[in-house]
Amino acid sequence: MANDLLGQILGSAFGGARDGQQSPAGGGLGGLLGGILGSNTGSVGGLGGPGGATSAMGGKGALMTMLLPLAMQWVQRNGGVGALLQRFQQKGYSQQAASWVSTGSNEELPPQAVGEVVGMDELSRLSQQLGASHEEVSAGMAQILPEVVNHLTPEGNMPDNSDDMLSRGMSLLEQFMNSAQRR
Repeated sequence: MANDLLGQILGSAFGGARDGQQSPAGGGLGGLLGGILGSNTGSVGGLGGPGGATSAMGGKGALMTMLLPLAMQWVQRNGGVGALLQRFQQKGYSQQAASWVSTGSNEELPPQAVGEVVGMDELSRLSQQLGASHEEVSAGMAQILPEVVNHLTPEGNMPDNSDDMLSRGMSLLEQFMNSAQRR
């Protein structure tokens, strides 16, 4: 269920990035994120606090929602999608990385692979930032990173503009998150 919802969010963000369109807050990306961001306060700020998020996915959904833009930023800061794939290949995860680009099903990534590729210092920083355990962040990144690559390579190959789509998708997510916080 988490991967299906994550896939829908990324599909909405990157679909809008490909089309050059903004997703309205009430539908598309806004509707998808709103479903898992729903909290007693109606804002992103309610996550993790008293009352917390009340969604079908509970705390895991809130963590994944907060981790998604951070994971996408990490990909951007570290050379983009091509560099991400190269890192996984260099660490012995070529088969998994190739499956994310292909049009077939995605092979799962073991959470320890994230520590090898992303680095333990970065995972610790993200854990502190999110108030989540190291294991939760590793598991979340192990779900998010393959989905990001999968949605940026819908035709089974790396488009020349994949990093531009990543930037536009990030922008759409940030806009939505900012508008949700103001509510």
